[in-house]
Amino acid sequence: MEPQAISDGAHAVEAIVVTGSRTERPLGEAPVATEIISEQDIAESGAQDLAELLEGQPGLYLDRSFAGTSPMLQGLPADYTLILVDGVRVPGRVGGVLDLQRFPIEDIERVEIVRGASSALYGSDAIAGVINVITRTAQRPLELSGSGSVGAYRNIDLSGAAGLHRRRWSTRIAAGRHSGDGFDLDPSDVATSQSAFEQYNVRNQTRLLPNDSFALTVSTEYLRRDREGVDLSGGGAVFDRHNSTETGSILLRPEWDLREGSRLKLWSSLGTFRDQFLLDQRDSDALDERQETRERIGQLGAQLDLLLGSAHLVSIGSEAWHESLDTERLVGGTGDRTRGALYVQDEWTLSEARLLVLLPGARLDLDSQFGLHVTPRAALRFDPISELTFRVSYAWGFKAPDFRELYLLFENPSAGYLVEGSSELEPETSTHLSIGLEYRPRPRVWLSLQGFWNELTDRISTDLVPGDEVGPRRFRYRNIDSARTLGAEASARITPLPGLRLDLSYALAHTRDAASDQPISGQPLHRATLSVRYRAPGVGFETSSRAAIVGNRPFFQDTDGDGASERRDSHAYASVDVRVSQALGYGFRSFVLAENMLDAGDAEFLPLQPRTFSGGASFDY
Repeated sequence: MEPQAISDGAHAVEAIVVTGSRTERPLGEAPVATEIISEQDIAESGAQDLAELLEGQPGLYLDRSFAGTSPMLQGLPADYTLILVDGVRVPGRVGGVLDLQRFPIEDIERVEIVRGASSALYGSDAIAGVINVITRTAQRPLELSGSGSVGAYRNIDLSGAAGLHRRRWSTRIAAGRHSGDGFDLDPSDVATSQSAFEQYNVRNQTRLLPNDSFALTVSTEYLRRDREGVDLSGGGAVFDRHNSTETGSILLRPEWDLREGSRLKLWSSLGTFRDQFLLDQRDSDALDERQETRERIGQLGAQLDLLLGSAHLVSIGSEAWHESLDTERLVGGTGDRTRGALYVQDEWTLSEARLLVLLPGARLDLDSQFGLHVTPRAALRFDPISELTFRVSYAWGFKAPDFRELYLLFENPSAGYLVEGSSELEPETSTHLSIGLEYRPRPRVWLSLQGFWNELTDRISTDLVPGDEVGPRRFRYRNIDSARTLGAEASARITPLPGLRLDLSYALAHTRDAASDQPISGQPLHRATLSVRYRAPGVGFETSSRAAIVGNRPFFQDTDGDGASERRDSHAYASVDVRVSQALGYGFRSFVLAENMLDAGDAEFLPLQPRTFSGGASFDY
């Protein structure tokens, strides 16, 4: 079970989760272990976006690159984790990953995390796990909230929301403006370590309930994010970089309660992503670059949950989506694909006295690029006593080749190489095994231990194409690699006193890339976290602190230009954040936040914002 099952000494089993089994289940009965970051956790964190919120999450490491901030689960690179918003895919992957900084905190009600291969329910990209962002709905007759803060590097965060809730309908609208200067961790050159940014976002969610058995949810969102920075080429050329991205989406989700325990859910969504990239060489226009990218994803889905007797909850679903990408870097300038899928699972309760649940399931995907692919899964939950839960899961996963790997045609004349895609690629595949124990010896103590094993085959990587010495070196994407991850994650939540909560975790992830016989690049072997939260009863004072210790990370780069990568290890580091807040009355609260107090970070491997202090106020009615 996820640590949110204990909150100030009480078992919060009434919390509802959906991601692990794609069916709404009370947290205390979920057959698949699901971690929750609750609304209260979000408020106490002081985070401004999803990346900051996940920073201290046990067993989850955030990778920072040119593509943004992205999550690494169970020792696997970020593009093996599927990111969902309200259960549907969102466009805008760069280099295979979604930037978590795109998701503002004012829109998030909770976050659900499921570790391990989940392709049996969600299809491609869910090899390492699934992170599902659940957006907020209005819960009270009248809701008004707002928050504002200012800090170092001219970081400004402003957000507000208003909502109405009536018996048969509710609506909520939220908007925000977030901005900050970039910073430079290496003053020896003009290049910046992180870009300055400015973001505007607005979101509305409306829910209609014309009768007791039908509900319709409509969500719309628009976001614009501008980033500016300075780059330096290997030849010494200086570039001013401007990157403007826009995303928009609409989601329709009708649901029917058919009879006791049975439900029909439909959904349709359209998501768009537009990226405008400008690279302007100083004092010359020889290497100027302008590029526009447009991506669209349209999705349709249906799921029927049937309660058959008291022992079987059967879920049968189907979904289809069409995605397209327009960019100059693809052969022909455009690419598109269509996918369809059928899936089924049975939550079979073999015993209720000593809870024993078997969860078999399978999914069949049909892709216009590579044809059919089947991914089964079997999971088991057993509670021999009320204080102990045992879980085991074995699953297959897959990751489809993306447009870049299929159709890319990119040439770098100054470096003398060319990279091209291949339409003959097959999906990457995986097998996953996890075994976990959760122990609740006291109402205020929760302990967890999970071991995992992932075996990846047919990994897609670039390979040098044989040829003569005339012209640039040609690299082509091929299924040439395999990898393995093996590790364990241990967590504890202890509430020794009313209002005081301690969270501790340690993660060990041993990785091995078969082609190079080296660890997977960027993945730390060790990571530990500590979180302390205190709420003084009756006086409105709250404080929270979190620390993360990350071990050495290996990186593989061609530093001497011979075409072979050399290993370089980054140093271990520790980061500490502290937040203090005080209720002022009438719904107002002031807060002060100190981030990266140990000033961790370096220009080459860890572009963390230096030690930063900020303060502000919030209002909630």
